[in-house]
Amino acid sequence: MAWLTAGLASSQTQWQLVGNSVMIAPVLLPPLDPHTTGALTELLGVPSGGVPYNTDQWDGYPTDRRRLLDSISSAGRRNVVFLTGDIHTSWAADVPADAAAYPAAGTVATEFVVPSVTSSNIDELLGVPPRTVSPALESTIRATNHHIKYVELDSHGYGVLDVAPEAVQMDWFHLHDRTDPRTGVTRAAGLRVAADSARVDPAPPI
Repeated sequence: MAWLTAGLASSQTQWQLVGNSVMIAPVLLPPLDPHTTGALTELLGVPSGGVPYNTDQWDGYPTDRRRLLDSISSAGRRNVVFLTGDIHTSWAADVPADAAAYPAAGTVATEFVVPSVTSSNIDELLGVPPRTVSPALESTIRATNHHIKYVELDSHGYGVLDVAPEAVQMDWFHLHDRTDPRTGVTRAAGLRVAADSARVDPAPPI
């Protein structure tokens, strides 16, 4: 923590990109049926029994997260972007100063999360066809967490990050067939963070 906070405070670069293994943006999960909860538990470490946070991610370490976010704010950094993997799904989020008071309380940083290339996602874990169950779940997650700007729980693929002085942009590319090494891809989404905004916005079409 001391190494990370000191590095962010002393950085002389336009952007501070932080490689991150699990989501730092808070995620409050709505009540779910046990089967869906089990699938999310396997991916995200979500505890069963209706506990409304994800203890396997930064949600399980709120004091440490608060220390980190406070250090970013105290250093006056407005261009910190967390780049996250491990949870096999696609997300983009503002990292709020206070999730309960978002957006009025402002944001500290932003986060882009890339999906898995082949590891199972929600549809495989639930044993259902892609894009049959997850769209409703994604809508509920976004309705519960207004700082989450994009979530897609089924598709496999990768992200391409473009860093420029004026903005950082992530484009998500989803595979047509994870079992075929020659498969094609489709650009599924593009979001960007303008310099000094600490806010995720839609990217222009390409």
